[in-house]
Amino acid sequence: MNLTRELVAAIDIGTLRTRSAIGRFTTDGKLEIVAVGDTLTKGVRNGVVVNIDEVAVSIRTVISSLEKSLNLRVQKVYAGISGQKINNRQVSGYRMTENGEVTQAIINSLIDEAQRYSSGPGEKVYHLVPQEFIVDGERGVNNPVGMAGRRVDASFTVISASESYELNLKRSIEKAGYELVSAFINPFVQGAGFLSKDEKEAGVILLDFGAGTTGMSLYYENKLRLATELPFGGNVISNDIREGCNIIPRHAEMVKVQCGYAFSELVPDNKFAQIPEVEGWQAKEISFRNLSGIIQARLEEIIEGVNYQLEATGLLPKLGAGIVLTGGGSNMRGIDKLVSYMTGIDVRFGKPVVAIKEQLFNEQIMNTESANLIGLLINGLYAARRNKYPPGMIVSDAQEEVKKKLPVKNQGAGLKTMVSDLFGRAKEGLNGLISDEDSELN
Repeated sequence: MNLTRELVAAIDIGTLRTRSAIGRFTTDGKLEIVAVGDTLTKGVRNGVVVNIDEVAVSIRTVISSLEKSLNLRVQKVYAGISGQKINNRQVSGYRMTENGEVTQAIINSLIDEAQRYSSGPGEKVYHLVPQEFIVDGERGVNNPVGMAGRRVDASFTVISASESYELNLKRSIEKAGYELVSAFINPFVQGAGFLSKDEKEAGVILLDFGAGTTGMSLYYENKLRLATELPFGGNVISNDIREGCNIIPRHAEMVKVQCGYAFSELVPDNKFAQIPEVEGWQAKEISFRNLSGIIQARLEEIIEGVNYQLEATGLLPKLGAGIVLTGGGSNMRGIDKLVSYMTGIDVRFGKPVVAIKEQLFNEQIMNTESANLIGLLINGLYAARRNKYPPGMIVSDAQEEVKKKLPVKNQGAGLKTMVSDLFGRAKEGLNGLISDEDSELN
């Protein structure tokens, strides 16, 4: 098997930064990340593509850096969808059995019906999460196939989003020179690498504080019950600081990161941020306490919006594993205290819980900001595995050269005769990150 066959590329196009990673599953089921890159994003507002040309430049910049580091050519990528128009709907239906047995065909027909009637105008269904099956009144059935019964009821959470989100994302990726294999809703994937099965079973909330959006995912009894986003994040806090303190945007972001506190009770007394004179703007001092007042006021509005969404599920009193904070905004001092104070729920900072093979990217990956990227990569790998790792997603430079030189009708035979050379060059390009003993998946 081609050494590059099991590799998958995922790209997280955020409002502030665009990050990408290439990885695979090892034979013992661990996640192996062989390359990570990031760059500043342009052309995205509140998680949504608003300038295709600028986003394409960000995509090309970050993926080309991975290609050069591995001597590989990325052709297809998995990406995430973000934005305010992410909808969660509860859908139910039932079927009568023909021979007194619940079959897979019956379950498939319920799923098809839920998908068909769950999207509004201009929407696309991305994920359908089974919540419960009931067979002849017996509740709490997870897999009814094969059970005896005359009637089966099913309920689903259907997650959809505006079709324009994916269309603009796809155009940006294609303009950068790549192909979009599939897109996932970001809050759907964020818990994949950062929440354990025990936490999902007990009930847990993942809050992802990004620059342009705040994502939330709620799990209970090991089922995803809510996956949505608010169109507010760290950027609105920076804008409030800029306006409230009458400083330029660059300085507003700087003082937020270096001097900001989310909870005013934690602010040290008599401390001031020094803003230098620049471009005709006079130098000034901003007290940490005034700065914290601005930050906390906006964060309280965001958390109130989160509370409204979560309370609508009716599950808040049942959550035993609390709240997990991720995203760049979770680095704000005291944000865990503020979230816990306003929700009444225990809070901890997130970190990857998925088994990751020892690798060189701990600093880039083992932090709260990687929930979306790792989630996209894991879900992309699962999708590729279900499709038996379709060829041509990531190829070695050697393969590309052979394809260019061989006549079309002879490409297959030519590649076969040169397979040993290709494997050698591919392995050299990976700089020893893939060892001989785990170069193939069983």
